Amino acid sequence: MNEKRFDMSRRGFIAAAGTAAIAAAGIGLAGCSPEAADNQGNQAGSESKKTIPDQFTDGTYITNAISMHGPIDVKTVVADGKLESITVLNHNESRVIGEYAIDNMPARIVESQCIDADAITGATMTSTAIKNAVTEAIIEAGGDPNEFSGYTAPTPSKQTIEKSADIAIMGAGPAGLMAAWSAAEQGKSVVICERMGYTGGCTPITGCGIYTQETQIQKAWGLDQVMESHRTIDHRLEIYAGRMQTEDNPYYNPDMPFIKNILHSSQRAVDKMLQIGVGFCPIGNTGVPVLAPGDFQIGGKFAVQIITNYITTQLGVEIITEAPVTALAAEDGKVVGFTAEAADGTTYNISAQAVVLASGGYIMNDELMKEYQPDDLKFPLMGPPWATGDGMLLAKDAGAAWICMDKGVTSHYHAGVSLAETSYIHYCVPGVVVNGNGDRFVDETISYIIALRKFKEEPTTDFYWIFDEPASYGLQPNGNSTRIDYSFLLETGDIIIGENYEDLAEKAGLAGLTATLDTVNDCALNGAEDPCGNKSLAAMKLDGPMYAMKIVPTPYIAQGGVQVDLDGRVQREDGSVIDGLYAVGDVTGALENRDGADYMIGLTQAFGYGLIVGETVAKDLG
Repeated sequence: MNEKRFDMSRRGFIAAAGTAAIAAAGIGLAGCSPEAADNQGNQAGSESKKTIPDQFTDGTYITNAISMHGPIDVKTVVADGKLESITVLNHNESRVIGEYAIDNMPARIVESQCIDADAITGATMTSTAIKNAVTEAIIEAGGDPNEFSGYTAPTPSKQTIEKSADIAIMGAGPAGLMAAWSAAEQGKSVVICERMGYTGGCTPITGCGIYTQETQIQKAWGLDQVMESHRTIDHRLEIYAGRMQTEDNPYYNPDMPFIKNILHSSQRAVDKMLQIGVGFCPIGNTGVPVLAPGDFQIGGKFAVQIITNYITTQLGVEIITEAPVTALAAEDGKVVGFTAEAADGTTYNISAQAVVLASGGYIMNDELMKEYQPDDLKFPLMGPPWATGDGMLLAKDAGAAWICMDKGVTSHYHAGVSLAETSYIHYCVPGVVVNGNGDRFVDETISYIIALRKFKEEPTTDFYWIFDEPASYGLQPNGNSTRIDYSFLLETGDIIIGENYEDLAEKAGLAGLTATLDTVNDCALNGAEDPCGNKSLAAMKLDGPMYAMKIVPTPYIAQGGVQVDLDGRVQREDGSVIDGLYAVGDVTGALENRDGADYMIGLTQAFGYGLIVGETVAKDLG
C-alpha cells in the first residue's frame, strides 16, 4: 500500500496488535501493509497476520489503539462503502473527560465521514485513539484512509441571547460549582458559563482526595483509625507549619490565615456533600479519604454528577456549557457581567450584580509559562486544556493584581514514551528513580513540587522508574490499593525488562544502575543511611526479572494567580477591592503560597474556598 499521512496529536502512540503506528503531531503516520501489520502483530503477541481485501469491503471490524489510560477497543461497521457506525466497546479513559470524547467523537466521524474530524476539545488523546482505531478498520476493510479526510467544521449559527442573574460564574469546576451552591442556598440566582462540554473541571482527573479533619465521615470512621497528623485541623496546621518556607520568603505568615480558611471551610464543604449523597471511600493509609468509589476518574465523576444535578434541579442554578467567557462588562468601575461565545456561534450577554472567576490556572498558556516558569518548559506540560489563564487575563484587564507568580509549578509523572498518565506509579509499584546514567538523585517519597526542582537540576530529561518482579504485580489493578491498571504500559514500549539487574542495566543503557541498586539493598537490608534521604526503601530481588519504566515529570498546575483577600474578593496591586469581582480555585493560584507554604491538595482549596466565596458574594449583595 502507498504511504498514508495524516495530522495527529502531539502525543505519540504505539498501537496494539494489528493497529497502525501513530506518531506525534507534525510527524507522518505510515499506513500498514499486510507485512507491516504482521510484524507489529507478532511483536504484540498476535498469532497470525490479518488478511486485507483488495477493495473496500462491507463488514464489522474490531480494532484498537492506545490512549492515555490504556487500550481502546472500537467496532467500525462499513456498509455500502461508508462508515455506517462506530462504537467504543471497551476503554479505561477518564470517566468524564475521556467519556465525553467516547460519546461524541464516533458520531462526529460518522456524520462527516472524515477520520480527520476535529478532536473533542479537552480530550485530544482519547479522540486521536478513536481516530487511529477507525483508520486501522478502514485499512483492514481494504479502503484508503485518504478517501475519508477533508473535514470541514459546521458553520456556526449567529444569535445573541441576553440573560440576567444575581451572580455570573466563569467556570463549572469544583470551585465554581461550590460557589454557585452556597450562593444559591442564600436565595441568589446564578448562571455559570463553562468553556468545556461538561462540568467538574479537574475533579475527575485528580486523585479525588480531600482533607476531612473534624468532618462527619472522620467521626464515623473513628479517630483511632486516623493518622494523628490528620485527626484535627490543628494537627494539619502543625504539618503546614513544618513545611513553611521562612527564609527570604516575602509571603511567610505564621498565622496562616488562608490555610486556616481552607481547612475550616473544606470541613463544612465535605459535610455538605455528604448530606446530598456524595460518597467517600474509607480513610486509607494516606489519612485522606477519596471520593467514592475510587481515585482519579470514577469518584470524581459521581461527585460532579451529584453536585451538578443538585444545584441545577433543586437550587435553580443555570449552567451553559461550551460557552467560554471572552470579556467582562463594567460600569463606573464595577464589574456587572460578562460575555460568553458558545461553540455553536451563540453569544451570551450575562448581566449580574457580581461575577465570580473560577476558570482555572495558566499552565497551558505558553506565553505566560515562558514569562514566569521558563525552566519548567524542558518537560511536557500536562495541565487541563482549559488552564490557559483566561480568567487571570480578564481580571488583569479589570485592574486586578497577580500574586505568587514566582512560586513555580507542581507536577506528576507520565510514561516517557507514550506519555500515558502514571501519577500513582509510586503508590502502586514500589521502586526508585534514576537518571539516564542509572544514578539516584531524589528521595522518591518527597512531594512532587520539591522533586521537580531536583529533576530540573539534572542535565537531561532521561529518567526511569526501576522496580523488581514482586513490585511488577502492582501494574495490575488487583495488585495495588488504588485499583489503577498500568499493565498496558508493558505494550507501549515504556517498560524495558531485564533477566536481572545487570541485564536490565545493559538493555536500558544505565551504566550506574547495578551500583545504585546494590546501595539500595544495602540501605534496606542493613540499615545503612540512604544518601537521597528516603527512609522507606524496600529491598529488591535483583537476581530475578527487573524493570525500567521511562518516566517524565509533567507540570500540571502553575501556582500563581489572581490576588484575592481572605474572602475571595479580587484586589488591585494596592490591596483595594474591585467592586463586583470575585475569584476562586486555580485562577487564584495555590492559596497556601499566600501564607508561605507549598501547595498540597487542590480539591480541598477548590471546594472549601468555593463555599467561602459563594457565601461572601451572597452577603455582599445583601
